[in-house]
Amino acid sequence: MPSSKNAYQANARIFDELINILYRQANPIFFGNIAVAVLSVYLLWDQLDRSLLLMWAGAIFALTAIRMIVVKRDLATSHAVEQATRRGRKYAMLAGLSGCLWGSIGILFFSPDNTVVTVFICIVLAGMTGGSVASQSSFLPSYYAFSLPTVLPFALRSFAHGDALFSILGVLSLFLLGVNLAYSRNLQRTVRESVALRFENTELIAQLRQEKERAESASRSKSQFLAAASHDLRQPTHALGLYIATLRSLCSAPTVRADEVGGVANKLQNALKGLVQLLDISKLDAGVVKVKQEIFDVQEVLETLDQQFAAVAIEQKLRFTVRPSSVLVHTDRSLLHSILANFISNALRYTEHGKILVGVRHRGDFVEIQVLDTGIGIAQEHSDLIFREFYQIGNVARRREHGLGLGLAIVKRTADLLGVRVLMHSVPQRGSVFSVCLPIVGASAKPANAVLNVTSMAGSKTVLVVDDDVDVLDSMRALLSAWGHQVIAAGGLDEALMLAQHHVKNGPAFDMILSDFRLAENTSGIDVVRAVRQVCGSEIPAVIITGDTSTESINQIVASRLKILHKPLDADVLQNVLRELS
Repeated sequence: MPSSKNAYQANARIFDELINILYRQANPIFFGNIAVAVLSVYLLWDQLDRSLLLMWAGAIFALTAIRMIVVKRDLATSHAVEQATRRGRKYAMLAGLSGCLWGSIGILFFSPDNTVVTVFICIVLAGMTGGSVASQSSFLPSYYAFSLPTVLPFALRSFAHGDALFSILGVLSLFLLGVNLAYSRNLQRTVRESVALRFENTELIAQLRQEKERAESASRSKSQFLAAASHDLRQPTHALGLYIATLRSLCSAPTVRADEVGGVANKLQNALKGLVQLLDISKLDAGVVKVKQEIFDVQEVLETLDQQFAAVAIEQKLRFTVRPSSVLVHTDRSLLHSILANFISNALRYTEHGKILVGVRHRGDFVEIQVLDTGIGIAQEHSDLIFREFYQIGNVARRREHGLGLGLAIVKRTADLLGVRVLMHSVPQRGSVFSVCLPIVGASAKPANAVLNVTSMAGSKTVLVVDDDVDVLDSMRALLSAWGHQVIAAGGLDEALMLAQHHVKNGPAFDMILSDFRLAENTSGIDVVRAVRQVCGSEIPAVIITGDTSTESINQIVASRLKILHKPLDADVLQNVLRELS
């Protein structure tokens, strides 16, 4: 429903256009005034006082000339919408003067004994009032100002004469005036509706054009995204296959070196990063990422970043410094960490020598968390483009070590989600500064986690794992078993219920449920959790694992109040969730 302000603006535009129509239709009226005045002088030359006739005609010509000048200047000038009322009043005033001159013939030239003059006056007055309806009805005050002084003098003079015939002429004059006024009101309503409809159509066409352009842009972006993603998805998938083959070879070897296995594991993790980035950006686009606002000390995030990247920087022989800060911020801790980690990853990737500095700068009521590097820098023409998907400077060959070009696109979407600004300043060959700008929280505010409760894996857990994919089920069983947990595996809802009934009778009780979202026979992980909880008679902690990023599916899981983890699953993330739910 449009607001009152929008309705007022729409009405103002319509009124302005009605005044424009009034001025655009003025010239035919002027020529009609001149033509009728000339014809009147010609026909009445021998019937009336010639000097009086010429004076009247001269007044008509003079006023018409003034009106023509006013209209010409108005049409040659652009006007603000707010000036419409003043323009309308000016036109109505001049129309009223014209009506007085035309109405004066009903008194000045009133000749009861001269039938020719009387008939001519009736014809002229009827023609002038009737002919002005169409041209002046866009602004009713203008037509009223013209028609009333045109007709009323003759009608009143006819009534004053007292003759029955002239009384009838007076009545007919008033009747004709009433008809014209009613017709002009209806015509004005029609014209107004036509103008309003034209504006609505214009706006609809503009909106349609914008939506068409937006749809075409989205289609192009989607095509570009899919084209780039199809290539970049094949690369890590291909690498995963090779690394798996390598692991098989290592397993069949008589001796296996720990560093070889660790190296392959690291490469497997790196190959998965591209898949994770594609998932992250699709989650952001789908609007399923939830912001968890909290007040916390930014130093906690800085310390985590220091622990995460210090060793990598040392390996690359770079000076990596994280300056401490005690400022409190109010935002999502995890998403802020993601933004800063992306900045640092890029700095490490594009800095060959020198330093990387992470610090905090105060800017009035805001604070900038900055990541400064002495890397290759970014030219000005690329400053906006680097936040687009798959855009990489100098990586036409799409080399894997330079990433997919999704990092800063994820940063931009994450910042928009948090409602914060991301700033970038760079000088080619000298370095770059990337920063995120956050509002400062007052010192009196307390961090939500002022007292940290760091828990570890509280012993062995009995975990029910449900997945209809045998390979995934086996890999999850192997991983959880390696962590010391007892794993009960089920391929679907029915098997999970049988196992639950068995464990209720014989033990041990389930400590946790890990279930895939989409299962066979049109069942879901939500169905499994509800059914198993009902059998066991307790609210067992549960996690839904899904590769589906559609808004409908995510909202369905959120509505069930279950924890969500997205595929491909990071082992560290899973371990943290197990600790959290312990």
